[in-house]
Amino acid sequence: MMNVFTLQWKRLMKKPFLVLMFTGLTILFVFFMGGMQIDDSSVDVQVYSNELTNEEVEEWVDRFNEDEAMNFEVTDYQTAEENIRMNDVPFALEVTEDNYQFLVGHENEHLQAVDQHVYQVFSEHERLEEVREEFPDREIDVTEFLSIEESEGSGAARANTEFQLTVLIGMTLYFSVFTILFLQTNLLEEKRNGTWDRLIMSPLKKTQIYLGNLFHYFLVGILQIGLSFFILTNLLDIDIGTNYLPMIVVVFSFIFAITALGILLVSLIRTPQALQVTIPIVATAMAMLGGAFWPIDIVQNRFVLFLGELMPIKHSLESMMNIIINEYTLIDIIQPLGILLLMGTLFMGIGMNLMERSTKA
Repeated sequence: MMNVFTLQWKRLMKKPFLVLMFTGLTILFVFFMGGMQIDDSSVDVQVYSNELTNEEVEEWVDRFNEDEAMNFEVTDYQTAEENIRMNDVPFALEVTEDNYQFLVGHENEHLQAVDQHVYQVFSEHERLEEVREEFPDREIDVTEFLSIEESEGSGAARANTEFQLTVLIGMTLYFSVFTILFLQTNLLEEKRNGTWDRLIMSPLKKTQIYLGNLFHYFLVGILQIGLSFFILTNLLDIDIGTNYLPMIVVVFSFIFAITALGILLVSLIRTPQALQVTIPIVATAMAMLGGAFWPIDIVQNRFVLFLGELMPIKHSLESMMNIIINEYTLIDIIQPLGILLLMGTLFMGIGMNLMERSTKA
């Protein structure tokens, strides 16, 4: 085992470009993407009405402006339409006596939040009106029983932290997949040029040969992910906490699954050239479906969500986020860890079985 392991490391030391390139790409992508901040400035919303008077519209605007994070302004339809057409504002709000709708020029990240706020204001107003109609002789007043204060971990600050963590973890796992799978093209080259057959016929046991190779890829993946995390957390000043044990276990389980996936691909694909074409497709599809490129919460298609459940990146990313943000322990992430280990075991079992058959043939 150690002979095979040492041989693989000597080969890597002679040609380290692949590992260095993907580690550098990880740092580059995360540094520029993670350095971006989500816009937390006040949202300006123009409000108009074709039915209500200016005084009634101003009353609605006063109700909307109770949320200081949003700034509602009275305007008219012609002005709102012109501003949207000139791309000065992404959308405007039209209010009626008991309903509202948006005039949208293009999609905007603030539209959903504004819609939720306006819906809440309208719902509260309708409930108050129903109470007033039910008790016309009484004076109805709204009293605030609970007050909520935002902490540092809420609002825009929390959104920025989650965004940076998603980029950091997602891109690091994504490029580690490239490194591990591309390194495993050496196995296919050995099978093609007969080196693998000579190893099988040598005094070394098959278990030693497999373990020597697998432990090499496993260790390379650990070193790349660990180095990327260390550099990027210091460059971007991202706090990942001190809950290291669950994070290490997740990383180990993820690398095991990806290494096993590589064995499966090597056993199925006949030439190194075909494998080099397949790896980017597999890695990128895995990252897209697993939520490394965008939040998986925005996906509504059930089939796509089902495919995401089959991706190791999805379970690893969610586990890491929960460990860092929600301080999950090993007990809390037993299910995703079990899924990763099950995937790795299946990939490894099928891949080695196919490799043995091809070797005997």
